[in-house]
Amino acid sequence: MAKQIKAVEMFLALSLAVTLGACNNATTDAGEGGEAEVVEPTETVNQGGEGGEGGEGGEGGEGGGTGNADVDYMTALALMKGHLIVAEELIEEGKYAEAEPHIGHPVEELYGDVEGQLTTRNVPQFKAELNELNDLAKSAPEQPETKQAFTEAMELIDNAIAALPESQRQDPEFVLGTINQLLKTAAEEYEAAIADDKFVELVEYQDSRGFVLYSQQLYENIAEEMQQERPEDHEVISSTLDELETVWPSVNPPDSPIKTPSEVYGLVSEIELRSS
Repeated sequence: MAKQIKAVEMFLALSLAVTLGACNNATTDAGEGGEAEVVEPTETVNQGGEGGEGGEGGEGGEGGGTGNADVDYMTALALMKGHLIVAEELIEEGKYAEAEPHIGHPVEELYGDVEGQLTTRNVPQFKAELNELNDLAKSAPEQPETKQAFTEAMELIDNAIAALPESQRQDPEFVLGTINQLLKTAAEEYEAAIADDKFVELVEYQDSRGFVLYSQQLYENIAEEMQQERPEDHEVISSTLDELETVWPSVNPPDSPIKTPSEVYGLVSEIELRSS
């Protein structure tokens, strides 16, 4: 089965490399990566354990690189979180096979984007732990050790995020920069999931849901400050995030798309416009 590098993640890697080249002494060291998937069609929806699709966010730069190495680092880790969020939902439903690709993506497709930076930022490498989780998800998905490995992987990603100063992680400009990258990727994934007004790529639908859910979590960290300092922007961003979330009512896609990809792009753009 052919593999296809997802454009947004390739762009993240390329952009990060450019940023580092420009900054020379910046705090980061770009890795590279590329999310690959393989198509595996089913009756109407490809479950996409390795399915090829339209590319995770791949919009060739808009949603990928920012010129800010810290935002790009955070975005790669946030994409990992989004994948694991939907994996956890699927595991709770007993859909272990569907959860498997979302558990594999962080290590197979995203880890390379941050691997070099982890050392630069004095963060312990955690590729071995992600690989162990990926192996367990395939060989013993229902066993307690898999759940334990999953929890540990989440903690290790959080630890990598915590390498960024708390003041930065609470800074609306920085957080909104990351959210915008996540949402652009979500919009691209959502578009890739749909053909002829039907969901045909299950993994892409689920990926996009995870990225929107984690965007909501990130925004909660700055919502109070936004409400106090930028109430009009907060109102629009908060309500638009809520509206976006309705597009993915559960980890299982609805019978037909609630909004068109164009409508989703419009909502994402509205948030971006209110972010600056």
